[in-house]
Amino acid sequence: MKKTKIISMILAVALAVGGCSAFNGDKKEEKASDTKKTYSEKIQLAIQKPSTISPITNTDESVLNVLNLVYDGLFELNKNYNAIPKLVKNSKMSSDGKQMDIVLKDAKWHDGNPVTADDVAFTVSSIRSNKTSPYNYMVQNISDVIVNGEKNLTIKFKNNAAFAKENLTFPIISKVQLSGKDINNVDANKVGNGVYKIASYSDREGISLEVNKDYYGDIPKSAMNINVNIVPNEDAVVSTVEALESDMVKADSDNLSRFQNSRFDIKSYEGRDYDAVIINQSNPLLANANFRKVIVSAINRTAIIENGYMGHVHSVNIPINSKSKYYESSIKNMEYSTENAEKYMKEIKINKKDKIKETQVNATNKPNNKVNSSSGNNKTNSSNKPSSSGNSGGASNNTGTSDNSGSDANQAPSGGDSGAQNGGNSNAGSSSGGESAGNGATRIIDSSEETRNTVYSTDEDKKEFEKIADENNDSVIATNLVRTANNTKENANNQNNNAANNNQNSNNQNNNTTQNKNDVDNKKPKKEENPYYTEKEIKTMINSITLKIIVNRENSERVKSANMISENLKAVGIKSEVVLLDSLGMQKSLANRSYDLAVTGWQISSIPNITEIMKAICPNDAGLNERLGKIQGATSEEDIKKIYADIEKYCIDNALFISIGVKDNYMIINKRLKTDLYMNDYDQYRGIEMVTPSK
Repeated sequence: MKKTKIISMILAVALAVGGCSAFNGDKKEEKASDTKKTYSEKIQLAIQKPSTISPITNTDESVLNVLNLVYDGLFELNKNYNAIPKLVKNSKMSSDGKQMDIVLKDAKWHDGNPVTADDVAFTVSSIRSNKTSPYNYMVQNISDVIVNGEKNLTIKFKNNAAFAKENLTFPIISKVQLSGKDINNVDANKVGNGVYKIASYSDREGISLEVNKDYYGDIPKSAMNINVNIVPNEDAVVSTVEALESDMVKADSDNLSRFQNSRFDIKSYEGRDYDAVIINQSNPLLANANFRKVIVSAINRTAIIENGYMGHVHSVNIPINSKSKYYESSIKNMEYSTENAEKYMKEIKINKKDKIKETQVNATNKPNNKVNSSSGNNKTNSSNKPSSSGNSGGASNNTGTSDNSGSDANQAPSGGDSGAQNGGNSNAGSSSGGESAGNGATRIIDSSEETRNTVYSTDEDKKEFEKIADENNDSVIATNLVRTANNTKENANNQNNNAANNNQNSNNQNNNTTQNKNDVDNKKPKKEENPYYTEKEIKTMINSITLKIIVNRENSERVKSANMISENLKAVGIKSEVVLLDSLGMQKSLANRSYDLAVTGWQISSIPNITEIMKAICPNDAGLNERLGKIQGATSEEDIKKIYADIEKYCIDNALFISIGVKDNYMIINKRLKTDLYMNDYDQYRGIEMVTPSK
């Protein structure tokens, strides 16, 4: 009996548990079904938690891309980064480039109020008063916004505004909603004027976007609503796509491997990361245009783009997008040719006052970082192998001066002879004042006592004449004979002295003649010494130095390209070595100009003014600076086109640097959606209203 009761209880418990599990299972299945239905009906996106949803103060990229769907500007950048009208119906620029008249389209705010000229004036004022706004630089040249009616306005500029349209791509906010309120007020910023409107917003549930059926532009009937999930950070934004919780996200080349499978489409588009090889002209050798032409001719840019960057680069000659209306694509770059490199090598002329010496890389992180010397002797340290992650260029726009400028202040000789001047001998002789005229006449002395005081020329003479005197016993005769002999000797000596004096006078005359001849020769123009190194000396110098190619070791594309450049240079007899640096080392070396070549890059601005990047690439070229100065005075798009074409040609003709190009970016899209996006790097979801579910 007890057994039966126990079994019954067990069965009851089992049924209860089984029934409960079945019920919960139904609920989970029902919830999953609802989620799947919602997921299939809406586009799923993700952003990190926003600090604000104000379109003019937000600085987060993932939030920006969503807010771009809610707010429109006067103009927008299309996929080629050219400014085209958005809220503007028509516009006209004054001939002096300082005023633009605008007529607005009949657009409405999501609350039903019209978008007016007052909204534009309010937006400009709000951006100007918020110094941290990412659009603040766009309004700096605006002096006034004059409202001429509900849809008409005039924007006045302080200076010429050839890039006026690009500067007017900031989002327009509602004066009715935000006037007198905190610019970051959440509820006031929910009302936009774009193709999508905010249906709901909360930190927990995310943002629900609905298609704006009152939108002033064309919207396909198939346009899908959007659900935006809020996640902790940017890494989580990418991870949600990998986990199939979100449908699309921008990814860099280092993240592509995570999405290279059948579930995703990878769409590439031209970004705004620009790479180039800059040449340090503070080195006298590299300041020589023909030597730069040797380098440029020797480097195979096509191979670098195809192999170093895997073909994901749009080749351009100056830092501007390849399809920009300001870029002249018909201008051809210097061709890759080792024959031309050899020709330019023979044309190199370098002044002897320019001291050529090898550049030293002054970086803080330099131990064991030299790789791939063209001589093949340097070994790569394993701790410095380039990482495939991290794409920071680490490039600095600072210019600075180099410790290796080579501009020693050695001056050429003055040209004056440094030999001693000849004054001539002052031997005038001693013939004057003496009683003897030097004519050999005998002086007769009658006193025998004087004989003892006679000075004989030699002792032998004295003995000889004394013997004669003894033999003749006639001292007078002897004395006279001695005197006669002495006089004869003296005359002979005088004759010798006279001859010597005559010789000396002759020498003096010869010396004077020689001096006069030298004076005449000195007055003749000397043949000038060749101030330039010979071709042989130049080759010897080039063979004696090793060019330093610096590159960020965290950027695998640039490291690979630097190694290819080193091999190209080796083929034309130029030694080089690649020096791997971290971002800080790159910044210091670029600022100090302690390099010969540098593979580096910049981000192109939404305002396609190339001045700052070009000055960073080549800071001290007078011809380039003169051309860049003309940009400020341009009054129209046509002016800019002509100036840019001239700059492009000048840079190529003078081999100022080696332009690689603008790199691609990537959009990862879940294949459940059929897309035909036409995005750019400032508006990554541009055209998302055209997305439809895949069949």
